[in-house]
Amino acid sequence: MKSFIAKIFKSHSGVSSKRVCGVLGFMTCLFIATYCTIKTEEAPKVTDTILLCCMGLLSVDSVTGVWKKL
Repeated sequence: MKSFIAKIFKSHSGVSSKRVCGVLGFMTCLFIATYCTIKTEEAPKVTDTILLCCMGLLSVDSVTGVWKKL
């Protein structure tokens, strides 16, 4: 586990910190949505922001691949 966390912060280690943070944020949003659905409560307004940031993190990883080939 310690080596996995260390690989996240090293460049060219095969583990993308953007991808890890995007997936963790997306899973957090899924948990919030499920919890609020079960409790029949409104989700916090920050959930939209978290979801937009996660989509940005996951898409930036694919966009930066264009410059890796140069």
